[in-house]
Amino acid sequence: MTNNTGRKRDIGASFSDATDGYLDGSVLKHGADLEQLVDWCSDATCALDVATGAGHVAGALADQGVSRVIASDLSPAMVQTATTEYDGLEGVAVDAERLPFPADQFDAVTCRFAAHHFPDPEAFLAEVERVLEPGGVFAFEDLCVPADPELAAYINRIERLRDSGHVETYSRAQWVDWLAETDLTVDTVYETSRELAVDAWLDRMAVPEEDRQRIRSLLSDAPADLAEAFEFQYEGDGDRLASYRTGVVLLHATG
Repeated sequence: MTNNTGRKRDIGASFSDATDGYLDGSVLKHGADLEQLVDWCSDATCALDVATGAGHVAGALADQGVSRVIASDLSPAMVQTATTEYDGLEGVAVDAERLPFPADQFDAVTCRFAAHHFPDPEAFLAEVERVLEPGGVFAFEDLCVPADPELAAYINRIERLRDSGHVETYSRAQWVDWLAETDLTVDTVYETSRELAVDAWLDRMAVPEEDRQRIRSLLSDAPADLAEAFEFQYEGDGDRLASYRTGVVLLHATG
């Protein structure tokens, strides 16, 4: 397990300044993907939502009838947002790679659109395995990149420029390989995509104007294979990128 204390402190601070964008962002607040994660956990009684952000998954679990839901996040401001916005949640500020819970405590663990901020994903998965009771459900979703390493590096370059807390977005195959090294059993894994409106995507992290221009330049100059794979859509004159579809991986595993 690596020590990334300083980096994690910076990540937590960056998200403390972005609570409103994460709370109100429609790409996070709604969607069939969110419904799928919650459905996978429909039989849970005690669930942990790791890196809860504004609490959308945790709130949906509580609404589904899970009797105890803990919303955890590295950012205390995010935890406060989640517990204020959604009734019935317990909140705790924790490191996803060092969960302060006993073994076998939860029958469901969820994590959505957060793991690309984790410096040590394998440590995170080890902690999930530890706190999940035998037969419990791990419902996971994150951004994913193409298998081509050059395209993956290009995407991560853009993401780090937009979000100072971004560490790495990985491929679907990488997550499957990491899980194969645990005692968790992958029952379902598939890749899909979500459409991102570029302006709203930049607004969510309050990206400064200079960085916005650099990001738009990188998107304009993106390799043709990336523009095709991510279905770039341009505004009227064809010079300004309006939206694109980013890769997303969802998986369901059991302890």
